[in-house]
Amino acid sequence: MKKDNKIKFKGDKEGYCNICGKYSQLTRDHIPPQGCVKPTLVELRTLTQYISESSKNPKVSQSGLNILSICGNCNNNLLGTEYDPELIEVCKKVAGVVRIQRELGLSLPEKIPLSIKPQRLIRSVIGHILAGKLPITGKLPISALFPDALRNYFLDQSSNIPDKLEIYYWVYPSNKQSVINSLAIGSGLGEGFISGSSLLKFFPLAFWVVWDKPTSFPISFTKIPKDKVKDLDETCQIMIDLRHVPRLDYPEVPSEGRYIMYHEDSTFLAQPKKPKGFG
Repeated sequence: MKKDNKIKFKGDKEGYCNICGKYSQLTRDHIPPQGCVKPTLVELRTLTQYISESSKNPKVSQSGLNILSICGNCNNNLLGTEYDPELIEVCKKVAGVVRIQRELGLSLPEKIPLSIKPQRLIRSVIGHILAGKLPITGKLPISALFPDALRNYFLDQSSNIPDKLEIYYWVYPSNKQSVINSLAIGSGLGEGFISGSSLLKFFPLAFWVVWDKPTSFPISFTKIPKDKVKDLDETCQIMIDLRHVPRLDYPEVPSEGRYIMYHEDSTFLAQPKKPKGFG
């Protein structure tokens, strides 16, 4: 494990965009977008620091989790204009229901239907995941089947959701925020191995993007429909399950019989900073 003082949370002002790969001035991507969660003072950690509780003096950000990692076109024109409005709208609707249930203690149906534009929603999630790591100085983004498929889908508005891609979601009632660019999960129980997946978690939803999942590997959460949705603005209905909520550190902190593999510099976790003298 790397020492805390060697882990970078700030990147270069110029470099290769994590999404399109063009060399340019890099812009800060707010994760999640500001319309979902208002940026506040947060403590930043990597996944290793979070799991081991080794960082007694975490990095602090005045304006939430934001990463200097993508060009202005991908950030402002594609994410900000084309895709984020759908993610923001969905999160506002789900947040209202979750707050009513948890803060007011009202009895609600187990599942709530919600109309979405999956092509825009999924591209927003994928865009922020791709932005969720610092570019390597002077080098193009790493090319591999999983990240290349995400980039190509994000950039080509006419493309369909890749066949091997599945996007799971669930209610996430926490003010902690996580973006994990690449996470492999294996099992010693004969369930198989997920070689490529990514996570984006913030109130009120968590998204787990999984590539080429073995049929033997169980994931008991709902997937965003993709087979019948082709057009960018075509809508479908999803169900928000208010009862089936996993532990807050699922799946990045493995349960018994499972193990994880990840690159430390591709994990960012943020939580509100505690006032001095608190706790």
